[in-house]
Amino acid sequence: MSNKIKMTGYDEAKQEQYEREIRQRYGEEAFKGMKDWNSYTPEEKTRIKAESEAIYQAIVANMAKGFDSPEVQSQISAWHNHLRYFYEPSIERLLGLTDLYNEHPDFIATFKGFHPDLPEFLRKAIQFYCKDKMDHT
Repeated sequence: MSNKIKMTGYDEAKQEQYEREIRQRYGEEAFKGMKDWNSYTPEEKTRIKAESEAIYQAIVANMAKGFDSPEVQSQISAWHNHLRYFYEPSIERLLGLTDLYNEHPDFIATFKGFHPDLPEFLRKAIQFYCKDKMDHT
């Protein structure tokens, strides 16, 4: 497998598709607060994509330590902050992503490109992260 996995879902056509799907699946209310991907400069988009890839690669590098390990949870926290490029990620939205990452063919393909078990691993790691956040609020 290549050391550099290209993130899918960030090009303009895919972004428009995802925005339509979000509106259809979750309604207009869920779309409020979404940031326009096209508002970023090409340099910012490149940096955001690279940051995302680095987070997922770091998660994969630490999968053997477990979804609840400090190393993985640190990367899930970085991922949580990374989502702010797109919207304010509430705990509810994070938990919703665990389903999306395991149901949507594009996300499944992207994450399996990093590691075959990454979609389900992310579900467990994100759920653990969210439970921890809810327990400490």
